[in-house]
Amino acid sequence: MPKKFKQLEIDAVHHDPDFRPKITDMFDILKNCYKDHIKGHPQDSSSSSIPNPSRNNSMQELPPERIDEIDLLESFKYMTLTDASKQHKIIDKEGKLIGDVTAAYKCFEAYPDQIKAKYYKALYISKGFVDCPNKDKIVAELFKEVADDEANEFPEAKVRYGDCLYNGKGVKQNYSEALKYFEKAAEDGIKIAMYNAGNMYYNGNGCTRDIEKAKYYMNLSAYNGHELAIEFLDKFN
Repeated sequence: MPKKFKQLEIDAVHHDPDFRPKITDMFDILKNCYKDHIKGHPQDSSSSSIPNPSRNNSMQELPPERIDEIDLLESFKYMTLTDASKQHKIIDKEGKLIGDVTAAYKCFEAYPDQIKAKYYKALYISKGFVDCPNKDKIVAELFKEVADDEANEFPEAKVRYGDCLYNGKGVKQNYSEALKYFEKAAEDGIKIAMYNAGNMYYNGNGCTRDIEKAKYYMNLSAYNGHELAIEFLDKFN
């Protein structure tokens, strides 16, 4: 059985739908497997009647990695990344956290190359849901990776990394670089980023003081309902 087919067999039934291959990709893999089979086994009358003993033993060829994968899945209770990313929001009537953040964090660690996993791993560490050595450095690095990702799946990461730069937390303090990330997040519609950018322009942090730009960002933030921006405009207008 071709290795590509074996891997497809595993991926197609992945417990997390986000990791299952697209139907078009599945057809391409199957088509290529068939082409490879034809090349290696040209059809003729003499071979068509010869039984292939390897087919009878195909069940013995299942990759052993599946056992390790099951153990890994059990460690975070078969959560999908989507389910794991919601655990910190699950609370009881009294507002007490009842979501399984420990299992969720294990899920994030199981998929270190996934942007969603990187974002929520950093978020969970920053909120103190898990203990982690060198946490500030790890949080800053992860938020930067997500913030710089071209897919821009989590624009909030730009604000969070901007905060790291502004406060010198996990990374060297850099106001001008923080302002760049706040402005990028503001372009994505994040109202707190609009406020932060306006505040920095008003105070001249990391930039030349620019009242017009400060007003622009404060008005934009206030328009989107940010309370501090509304208070700022009431006070200084």
